[in-house]
Amino acid sequence: MFRFAPVLVLILIAGCVTTPLGVRITSRAPADTTAAPGPPLPKRAWIFVEGVQQSTTPATVTIRREFEVTNVSLHVGASFEKVRHYEIERVRTASRVMMDYSFRGSVDGGMLTFTTTELSQDRKGRFMIPFYSGPIRIVDHEYDLELIVTP
Repeated sequence: MFRFAPVLVLILIAGCVTTPLGVRITSRAPADTTAAPGPPLPKRAWIFVEGVQQSTTPATVTIRREFEVTNVSLHVGASFEKVRHYEIERVRTASRVMMDYSFRGSVDGGMLTFTTTELSQDRKGRFMIPFYSGPIRIVDHEYDLELIVTP
């Protein structure tokens, strides 16, 4: 019985924080703060995917749309206050087709690219990432997050 205890502890520890299938998070080194004054530095935030803490910004989060990941949120401070919530839409609907005309994104390097100011928000303040057949990149300059949704 005691022979398996270290293996069980290792499995339990490894299972505490897991990244969902189809999600890859790449941390990026923060900008050099010793440089001459310029634009303000981005705010730091905790990244949560499907409600589970994953990493901190600055980071790039890549999500494959065909897996069941639909929620990415950013939290700040010791109380983990939620400051951003991204909702990845899974299907194209008639109402979404009409909303697509309101998006002002651009095509950059083969990806449809939006900033947080270009995304529409629902009544709860969630940023809605539209269904699109190609890759979509969301750039959040305030928190230095790049969210990439691939088909």
